[in-house]
Amino acid sequence: MQEFGIAPKRPRIPQGTVVPVPCGIRANIIDRNINLSGNEAVIMIPFKKKIDLSDYPRKGLFMAFRDRQMPCFGVTANLDITRFRQFIETAGYRFYISMTYLIARAVNQVPELRHRLIDREIYEFERVHPSHTVLMPDNTFSFCDSVYMEDFSAYHDDLSRRIEAIKKAPDLENREKDHMFFITDVPWISFTSITHPFEAKYSSIPSIAIGKFFNDKGRILMPLAIQAHHGLADGFHLGLFYECMERMLIEPEDLCN
Repeated sequence: MQEFGIAPKRPRIPQGTVVPVPCGIRANIIDRNINLSGNEAVIMIPFKKKIDLSDYPRKGLFMAFRDRQMPCFGVTANLDITRFRQFIETAGYRFYISMTYLIARAVNQVPELRHRLIDREIYEFERVHPSHTVLMPDNTFSFCDSVYMEDFSAYHDDLSRRIEAIKKAPDLENREKDHMFFITDVPWISFTSITHPFEAKYSSIPSIAIGKFFNDKGRILMPLAIQAHHGLADGFHLGLFYECMERMLIEPEDLCN
C-alpha cells in the first residue's frame, strides 16, 4: 500500500502561533484560518469575496456552462514521484498525507480552483481546505475534513490525528463544503481516468484522485486526476495545477523549509 510510518523526529518549525497536535507535541505556525479548540486545529470557513460578473473575463464561458446538466471536466496525468517517494520514505513521513499536502498547496496557488458557485453567483475563497476519504477496517470509507496549513509538519501531524479519529467515529455527513475540495485515494489501480459522483450543489468543488504508483523504466510514476467546473476553470488552469505539483515533486526537501 502507498503508506509509510511516522518517524519520531521532525524538522524544526518556524516560530509563530501555537497549534496543538497529537501526543503532546505542539507545532508553531502562523495561520489566520486556524482556530484552537481543546487539542485540535479547528477548520474555520475562510473569507470569500463575490466576483463581479461585469468585469469577469470568463463571463461568457461561465454563462455557457452554468446551467449544463454536467458542467464538469476532468484530466488525468502521470507524475514522476521518484525523488518525492525517496525523500518521504527516508524522512519517515506518511506517503498519502505528504502527497495531499502538495495537492492542497497546488490547489491554493491557482485562484480559479478556489472559485465556487453559490446561489448562482461566483465567489473566491482566500483559502480552501482538503476533505478526504479514509479507508475503514471493514473496507468501507468515511469522509475526513481537514485543515490546510502551510507548515508541512503541522499539517502532517494534524491530519494523522484526524484520520485515526475518523477510523473510530466515521463521518458521512452531507454538510456545507464550499470552502473545501475533495481528495480520494485509489491505491489499488493505476487508472488512466476516473469519474466522480456528481451532485449539483458540489459541482464547483474540485475533486482530485490519487492512483497506484508504478515503475516505468526506473522512474516511479503516479496517476493524479482532477475534476473541475468548466465554467470556472479550463485546461490552462489545470495545467498550472500540474506544473505546481511537478515543481514541488522535483524538490521535496523544500517541504521542511
